[in-house]
Amino acid sequence: MVKTAFSSIEKSTQKTKEWLHEMQDDLGWEDENMVYIAFRSVIQTLRDRLPLEEAIELGDELPMVMKGIYYEGYSTRHKPDKIKNREEFFQKVQEKTPKRPIKTEEATRAVFHLLENRLGGAGEIKQVRSNLPKDIQNLWKSSTSKK
Repeated sequence: MVKTAFSSIEKSTQKTKEWLHEMQDDLGWEDENMVYIAFRSVIQTLRDRLPLEEAIELGDELPMVMKGIYYEGYSTRHKPDKIKNREEFFQKVQEKTPKRPIKTEEATRAVFHLLENRLGGAGEIKQVRSNLPKDIQNLWKSSTSKK
């Protein structure tokens, strides 16, 4: 049983590295730590904007290690942030990286693109997008490819 648990952790760690390297390639950033910081900041901001049930459904789709990043600091007593537009979303992303400023729009688009690539077939992304204001929905790649 322990061997199976370790194997599951190793597989999830490898999958997490693959996802983050995909995002890194998309961004063209050299600093892997900044890619991780950007991922964490955007995914948690997205989580905090979603209704509880939708936030949990999205979290269920993530690899085990990424679930830890996603749920870090989260409470089921959470009320969705009332983020009304992309500027407010970007501000919340930046607030999660106070010591390391990032290009918030670029990072947000990269995370959304990653989620679409990795989870798009699950139908979950469509539900996530529908819970966001229109100008944040437009940051998803599938929105721009349909125009």
